[in-house]
Amino acid sequence: MAYKLLISSAIVLCLTACGSDSSSNEAPINPEPALPEVSIYTGQFFDSVVAGLKYKTTSQSGKTNQLGEFQFQAKESIIFSIGGIELPSTVANLYLTPLDIYQTQDTNQIEVVNLLRLLQSLDADGDASNGIEIEESVHQLAANLTIDFSASDFEQQVAELVSKSGAVNQELISATMAIEHFKLTLNELGQNNLSSCTKEHEKIGHTGFFSTFAHNVSGKATIIDDCTIEISQFSYDGGGPDVYFYGAIDHEYTSVDAFPIGQKLNGKIYDNARIFIKLPQNKSLDDLNGLSVWCTEFEANFGQVEFTP
Repeated sequence: MAYKLLISSAIVLCLTACGSDSSSNEAPINPEPALPEVSIYTGQFFDSVVAGLKYKTTSQSGKTNQLGEFQFQAKESIIFSIGGIELPSTVANLYLTPLDIYQTQDTNQIEVVNLLRLLQSLDADGDASNGIEIEESVHQLAANLTIDFSASDFEQQVAELVSKSGAVNQELISATMAIEHFKLTLNELGQNNLSSCTKEHEKIGHTGFFSTFAHNVSGKATIIDDCTIEISQFSYDGGGPDVYFYGAIDHEYTSVDAFPIGQKLNGKIYDNARIFIKLPQNKSLDDLNGLSVWCTEFEANFGQVEFTP
């Protein structure tokens, strides 16, 4: 969703041009109050990480990326979908699983089990241990489909979708397999304590302001814990294809060691926004001392930050 501030620059210019000749009898024009920053959070959806799952909130929409990430604002509800198959609305959070969708802790609840079976069966390469990817062709096949995940004929409802999906699995996987995989994921989540990040790295608190190179990029970046960077006062006009926040050492954003953080930025206009981005699980603060708004298609740097104490 595009975010724009309405500003009355014409009034300001008019007052400046008039100078001291303006009539003292005229009522003073008060400037519009600054709008508060918009906080945009990045969450993740897990069976394994699920990429390509559509989502929408009041303010955000898109598909989960390769890390299963989605974006939302505080206190929003979120709806995930596969084509026309909409899952129940739930409160958006930093980490969500099918248990959250159905508001239960029971991994054997029928709706949870059937959702796990469908997600894992639609995984493109059929190997949920390396993540689940829902391809666009699946969304197109399911465009006019609605599913009752609690129905006794659930398998029949999804049989054609699974068989025509192009995924490795041509039939719905068993409930036993689906639950076993999901329990492994839950164990990993618990062991890694993904609900929070530690605060041990020497770079915590380092900050910097974006140098503007293109597309009106500006703002401030602050390292707030071992895996989270806060982008505040952020502006970007939404131009450019395949644009991400990119991390690198010494601004070498074309290096093989440079990496994207969070979701694509293109297509969205930001004005005085606040965004929280989390480092990929295989990266740490040792892997960057700078951050760019980076266009991967043209290897173009729209603006960059150097983190300093």
